[in-house]
Amino acid sequence: MRKALLGFLLITATLLSQEKGQPQQLPSQPPPLSTVDQQLAQAQADFNAARKMFNPWYAGPLLTPSAHNVPPGEFVVQPYLFITNTFAEYNGNRKSVNTPDLWTVNPLCLFQMGWFSWLDFTMTAQGFYNNKNGEDFFYWGDTSLEWGIQLMRESPYKPALRITITETLPTGRYEKLNPAKNGVDATGSGAYFTNFSLNASKVFWWITAHPFAWRLSMNYAVPMRVQVQEFNAYGGGYDTRGKVRPGNKIAIDTSVELSFTQKWVLAVDLAYTYQNHSTFSGHKGRTAAGGTASVGAPSNDNLSCAPAIEYNPSDHLGFLAGVWFTITGRNSGDFVSGILTMYYAW
Repeated sequence: MRKALLGFLLITATLLSQEKGQPQQLPSQPPPLSTVDQQLAQAQADFNAARKMFNPWYAGPLLTPSAHNVPPGEFVVQPYLFITNTFAEYNGNRKSVNTPDLWTVNPLCLFQMGWFSWLDFTMTAQGFYNNKNGEDFFYWGDTSLEWGIQLMRESPYKPALRITITETLPTGRYEKLNPAKNGVDATGSGAYFTNFSLNASKVFWWITAHPFAWRLSMNYAVPMRVQVQEFNAYGGGYDTRGKVRPGNKIAIDTSVELSFTQKWVLAVDLAYTYQNHSTFSGHKGRTAAGGTASVGAPSNDNLSCAPAIEYNPSDHLGFLAGVWFTITGRNSGDFVSGILTMYYAW
């Protein structure tokens, strides 16, 4: 059987070489049977590995943005629902100190459209419902407009690279707050933020039997000064009047999506944010007790993680459910959040 197979392979190779106009001389003697066995075993192993591979479908992780623009003339819509409990605050020594529970329901919708092969546009709108100590409030949050520029397209050995420029508009409520509500009626920052982002992503096929996608996003946000009055998102009190300069912000997100099958994916995000201190100039005003009100905030940072399960019925439709929680922080909230989202492209 082996000799017959060897003869067939030699005859086939000779015919193919003659068709290409490159006649070949047959070897003076056939290769050892051990060499033929090794080549056949390798071919069978390659075939078995190829059978396990599949074209993965990804809707993206919960937090880290994509490095791919939407093609021209195509659209993406992705609604989110965040349900968050902020149950503590990290102090300046990174110790988590219990506080009254602040429950936040944050519906958010992202709409993205492709303009050119190198440029797309995204608009994000959101709302906030806050509840704390029996006080609640619902209002719009800040709105963002984003332009994405494709620097490099993904290839088998190169990642996709994309830069974005995002302008956040202060459409949320941030000043003249009701002192009886203890800040739950603050739903925005009041400041225009300009964010610059460099994003990279790559699907890896050859490391494991199951492909996985990796993303990285590096962001730097610069805010403008914001005029504040009375009780506001930065503190304040009665007769407060002045300007707040929010601190510049750095955010670094990375994620991995591991495909179990073409439709089922495990996604994990790791997110780090740092914001410089926010300063105030003007009249600080007074508290209800008659003391000087505090306006502004020290620098802060936060490290968080967001694992999720992803189900993609097709290459243009996906559903994700996961949890987002803090690992450590400084002068920032200690929270846990449940997240649901759906991705649809057409």
